[in-house]
Amino acid sequence: MKKQGLSSIVIFIYEQKENMKKLFQNGASAWIDQRLTTEAMNYLWDSINIPVAQQTDIRNSLAGNISKSYYIQDTWFYENVLKQAAETLYFRDWASYYNVHIAKGVRSPVFKLNTIWVNYQKQHEFNPPHGHEGMFSFVVFMKIPTHWKEQHALPWLKGVDEAYASDFQFLLSQGQGPIQPITIPLCPEDEGRMLFFPAWLYHQVFPFYECEKERITVSGNIVFDTSEVEEDRRPAISGKNNE
Repeated sequence: MKKQGLSSIVIFIYEQKENMKKLFQNGASAWIDQRLTTEAMNYLWDSINIPVAQQTDIRNSLAGNISKSYYIQDTWFYENVLKQAAETLYFRDWASYYNVHIAKGVRSPVFKLNTIWVNYQKQHEFNPPHGHEGMFSFVVFMKIPTHWKEQHALPWLKGVDEAYASDFQFLLSQGQGPIQPITIPLCPEDEGRMLFFPAWLYHQVFPFYECEKERITVSGNIVFDTSEVEEDRRPAISGKNNE
């Protein structure tokens, strides 16, 4: 079968993103929160422990105000962890599930890992509010050297309305309404935890203090494999969650 032209592919991807935004604005969970297996964590540790000579500084292409970020290689993590997460989140949209699995008028999407990298964050460093490129993104908490209870209780935070030191935070927007922050406080027990979410979902990471150790995370972006988008796809059928 013939493949779609570039303009059709762009329209297709835009439609899928807009459908998912409507879904999450209607109250569906916008992300997956899961604990990785020991095998998956060992694989990631092996992937990030590469010689300094092989580490390419990529901070100029990322939002983080942090000390070190570099790309890593993956030949296993996507197929064994990320692929299932991408398909699970995609099919939370009833229209997507209906079109592919019931009406069978649309081919099941094929995703691929576009980029994956590791971040090293020292005290006082942070990630400002930002989104990612692609369809889905993720963060794996590899090393968390601080505990949110201690960070929130730092002397200069006494009396503040909300303490956010060391937290991860999603920023949800309900159309033209106010932004709703969803705060995820972090501690060493969160090592091995992965958050998997739509790439457009804005998020930020607050700085931590009074700790000389580094926080280590692995992040990446997943995109549609546009070579798999076919020319003869039928128009999407609107589902209840997309109205």
